[in-house]
Amino acid sequence: MKIRINRKVIRAAAAVLAVLTLSLMGALLRSLWDEGGSRRTDGPAGEPENEGELIPFEDTWYAPREDLETILVLGLDRSEQDGISTTGDYAQSDLLLLELDRMAGTYKVIHLNRDTMAEIQDFDDYGRPKGSYTAQLALAYAHAQAYTGNDKIASWAAMDAVSGLLYGVEIDHYISLTMDGVIALNDLVGGVEVEIRDDFSAVDPTLVQGERVTLMGRHALNYVRARWYVGDSTNLERMERQQTYLLALLDKVSAMAGEDSDAMLSALMEVNEHMDSDYTAEQLTELLETMAGFRMERASALEGEAVEVDNMVEFRVDEEALRRLVVEDFYEPAEAPNE
Repeated sequence: MKIRINRKVIRAAAAVLAVLTLSLMGALLRSLWDEGGSRRTDGPAGEPENEGELIPFEDTWYAPREDLETILVLGLDRSEQDGISTTGDYAQSDLLLLELDRMAGTYKVIHLNRDTMAEIQDFDDYGRPKGSYTAQLALAYAHAQAYTGNDKIASWAAMDAVSGLLYGVEIDHYISLTMDGVIALNDLVGGVEVEIRDDFSAVDPTLVQGERVTLMGRHALNYVRARWYVGDSTNLERMERQQTYLLALLDKVSAMAGEDSDAMLSALMEVNEHMDSDYTAEQLTELLETMAGFRMERASALEGEAVEVDNMVEFRVDEEALRRLVVEDFYEPAEAPNE
């Protein structure tokens, strides 16, 4: 579904779209998915998951928070400028999770390493769910899209994988954006200035280590997307680079929103061509209006270790740190149940 954005929400949309850019997408289909979907079977305390029920953690009982809205943002490795169609290719994805606290007027961002090992939904040759297997989180969308040919099911597959990774935390919505959306917004704000801290000579000789440059077009995409033969070639290093870019982009988008509403509207409509979501137009409009006054409480990434296995990088999360994060973000202290 494409989103209509009107002038009323231009200023609100500016800050939100800057965040969405970096991650840098039927009831019957959803019913089919639920029948074969997978979920992690142990809760944050290592006990069987019981949705909506109390859980123990470090001598305290906790209940799930019901006042949060969670949005998975997918940045798809899909670009027409690569000569790849925007449909039919099997895009891997970068992922981040937005946690909205409407009561407090705040939000948190969890940047999910795309190499994180997780349970990924598997499919048979007819596109029907058939259990799961362990793979990098970035493959959840790609594998589902390859077997079903359906972008929405692919997004649900990514939601399911992230939910499973987070011990069953429910993911409410998704928004996906292709790499062309990054270029569109970057160029419409006049480019983004960054300091080149890594050696890009093997990927893009115009990005000279040690210099400050204004990223435009393909060069902006190379900066946020390139990984192999840049620095130590790890996704952790690329995530740091993406966060630097995001802050600079946010400043440019916010400035444009305050100075030139017509230009901002053009930018938003251009990016809209490369976006997909399960929000309705009305819901997204309401979300943008609401988030206009929100404050970012925290941006973080999962703790863990990156290891190389058979020439592939696997990021293995620190389970203890992950349990703590899930409890602190998605649960609240509660009275102990009656024995």
